[in-house]
Amino acid sequence: MVVNAADSPSELHVEALLGRVLHDADGRKIGRIEELVAEQRGTEWIVVELHVGIGALLERVVELSTLLPMTGALRQKLTVRYRVPWQQLDVRDPDHPRVLVRLGDLKRVMRAI
Repeated sequence: MVVNAADSPSELHVEALLGRVLHDADGRKIGRIEELVAEQRGTEWIVVELHVGIGALLERVVELSTLLPMTGALRQKLTVRYRVPWQQLDVRDPDHPRVLVRLGDLKRVMRAI
C-alpha cells in the first residue's frame, strides 16, 4: 500500500514500517510497529492507525486465548499494545518513525486473556 500525506515522503510503502521501532515526541521507545489498520473509503484503502508493542505482535501471530494461562507482570506485558492514529505519526524519516505526542498520551489497549 502506498500513501501520500502532508509532511511525509511523496510516496511511502507503509508495509516497510512494520517492525520499525517507534519513538514518542520525547524520544522514548514505545515499541515495534506490528500492525497497520486500514479502512476502505470509496475505492481507496486508508491507513487509520498502527498497533505497537508485543501485545500487537502476539495478537497478529496467534490468538491469545490459545496461550497457557499467565499471571502477573508477564501477562500485563504480553497483552499491552498501543494504538497510534495515523494523524499522530511522523514519517518524514521512514526508517525512524515517531509519534507527535508523548507515550502517556497514546491509547493503551489491554486485551483480556
